[in-house]
Amino acid sequence: MYRIILNKVKTTLKASIKIVSNFPRLLKLAPKILIEGGHLSINVAYVKYGELLKGKHVIVTGGGSGIGMAIARKALDLGAKVLITGRNHSKLKRAEQILNNSNLKILVWDISETEKISENLNIALKLLDGNLDILVNNAGVLSKKIFPNVTEEDWDNVYGINSKGAYFLTQEVCQYWLGNSTNDVKKVINISSQGGYVGATYPYRMTKWDIAGLTQGLGNLLASKNIIINGIAPGIISTEMQKNYLKQGENSYCDLNPQKRIASPEEIAELAAFLLGDASNFIIGQTILCDGGFSLK
Repeated sequence: MYRIILNKVKTTLKASIKIVSNFPRLLKLAPKILIEGGHLSINVAYVKYGELLKGKHVIVTGGGSGIGMAIARKALDLGAKVLITGRNHSKLKRAEQILNNSNLKILVWDISETEKISENLNIALKLLDGNLDILVNNAGVLSKKIFPNVTEEDWDNVYGINSKGAYFLTQEVCQYWLGNSTNDVKKVINISSQGGYVGATYPYRMTKWDIAGLTQGLGNLLASKNIIINGIAPGIISTEMQKNYLKQGENSYCDLNPQKRIASPEEIAELAAFLLGDASNFIIGQTILCDGGFSLK
């Protein structure tokens, strides 16, 4: 009896000591918790695949920041030669400095300018030693306005990059692959969104429905040609597109999904690594949701 009581006292003391020792940190977090509703942190498990992508040549559109840069970094770490594209030269140069890898190339390329896709692809191929194995369609922009205030200009801007640009770039790349037939597996990874799996009332989400549908359609059409098409639908990620959550710093709390947090770009990159490699070659036309359960609500 006395031993049981003693054990309870010890447990209570340990808990009290832990609370007291963490009090300065709790005091520091209190304003954030009050303002942002809670506090959570992210612990990303970095899977070591070795040189899974050695000898592979990869294009990542919109690779200057966020998810695109995280996927580029992962591909480089796995041994690939990577070209990142984007509309902003200074942003690409900054990414180049951050990634600091001799296997990285950059190219200013606005994929909404569909008349330049063939020309830019030729430049890209030269930068990648004349080879291309994987295309990651990541470039995207958000709608500035939502229904019922969407303008035609906003619609065209979002669709020009997110849907039209991705479509015609994929078509050009696949034509190149089909015209230079080899036994090597080629891959396209399309970055959709959780917004492509819930009701859509504004251009951004509607383009993400487009991308999910394109992934299914091309997956079915091209599988027999050794071209594998799959996608990822991220949820709320800590990127420039989610500036309000970026302001939270290391606090990843978010009450919009069942897991009550946002994700980091690196979590999407870890999923992308599996799809980029040959271990996923029997997965065809699928878009994998990585949204903390948002689409289940």
